[in-house]
Amino acid sequence: MNKQLKVALICHFSNPEVREKLPLSGCKIENYIRKILNKRNKQLFDYAPWVTNLIYEFEKRNDIEIHIISPHKNLKKFKYSFSYNNIHYHFFRPDDDILIIKIYRRFFNVKRPKYYHNRYLINQFLKDIKPDIVNLVGAENPYYSIAGLDISNLPLILTAQTVYTNPLREKHSGDVDRYRWDLELRIHKKIKYFCCNGLMHRNMVLRNNPEAIIFHYTFPFKHPKTIDNIAKKYDFVFFAAGVTKKKGVEDTIQALKLVKKEFPEVTLNIVGKCAADYRKFLDKMIEKLQLKDNIEFTDYFIKQSDMHKHIQQAKYAVLPVKLDVISGTIIEAMMLGFPVITYKTTGTPFLNKYGEAVLISEIDDVNSLANNMLRIMKEPELVKKMLSNSKIFIEKEYDNKVNMDKLVNIYKAVYKHYYENEPIPKELLFNPEEFPEYKKVNYYD
Repeated sequence: MNKQLKVALICHFSNPEVREKLPLSGCKIENYIRKILNKRNKQLFDYAPWVTNLIYEFEKRNDIEIHIISPHKNLKKFKYSFSYNNIHYHFFRPDDDILIIKIYRRFFNVKRPKYYHNRYLINQFLKDIKPDIVNLVGAENPYYSIAGLDISNLPLILTAQTVYTNPLREKHSGDVDRYRWDLELRIHKKIKYFCCNGLMHRNMVLRNNPEAIIFHYTFPFKHPKTIDNIAKKYDFVFFAAGVTKKKGVEDTIQALKLVKKEFPEVTLNIVGKCAADYRKFLDKMIEKLQLKDNIEFTDYFIKQSDMHKHIQQAKYAVLPVKLDVISGTIIEAMMLGFPVITYKTTGTPFLNKYGEAVLISEIDDVNSLANNMLRIMKEPELVKKMLSNSKIFIEKEYDNKVNMDKLVNIYKAVYKHYYENEPIPKELLFNPEEFPEYKKVNYYD
């Protein structure tokens, strides 16, 4: 195929490089109102680092034209475009960042907004770009993913960040947003082409849309910078963009109580953004378990690189995720040289493909989680073996060049299938037989 494809990615992300180039507002009026209401000022953080990593890899290529469409808060203009490092960016100010719309929705208790403003701007960008293919990154965020319902006469690929319509979501996260659930279901039923990283997501997509064509694809990872000889302040670190039940923070705290029986001075650093009400709940749990002197919270960092630097003050990472296939935080921790303890999802057994690289407990088995925490504290030879296997796994499975070549080939295959009715090459399709160990996990119970 000689044609250079033009691909539009609809997503949501932020990083320091784009923030430097965007005309951003200080939000003085809104921050003044927030101050009156005793709320913190609006801040802009790094968001969706996997999208940033994807963009960094696209910058290295000259065989594809990439256009990024993304909302970004605090924009002074409704839309703003620029090109940088071989990538064309198209940002818009989302309607949930427009004060009058926020007041209207709050006053009239609008639970299922249609996001007409966002959809109009995304559609205008697509008309100007005239892409060959549209790649929607994530269906679980209505403020941009709803635009997928408006796209016709173009091949549309959905790359799953997660699958919101997970039957275990309420059990493991405590709540389900029915609007997000229903919208993702509509999007899944509309779209033909999907990229999934794990068997669980693949099976859930097929459950929603039995006619789906599913590719196996893994987001690229930018190797975080490691710091040599950094002083260790904590035994364990739990980190996530959002500290929530589904990430396993409550189980981590409960397991620490058991570890404390053998190591009274054991320490845990919980890093990430935590909703005020949930933080109060966790504080009460910590006080009840008499762990106040053992646990320290650190708020979410504006720059992901600063977070990576901070967490290296810990010796071990405990990341007992419950809904993810393989959480990005686990891969980051492995790249940073952490011995990792996690739960058995439909993805985490894959981490031990070349030998025991992470310690795995069954979901909700706090006793096993605590036992694995004790093992890495007491068995230095085990830690040495884990780190060696972890390095092998990362080198073999997270080759960004290979993954990006595969993504470009997926785009080409979709283009030929959609426009020329050519069969999809089998080697690009998701083969569940490559992941036999995942089948032991029943996520529909």
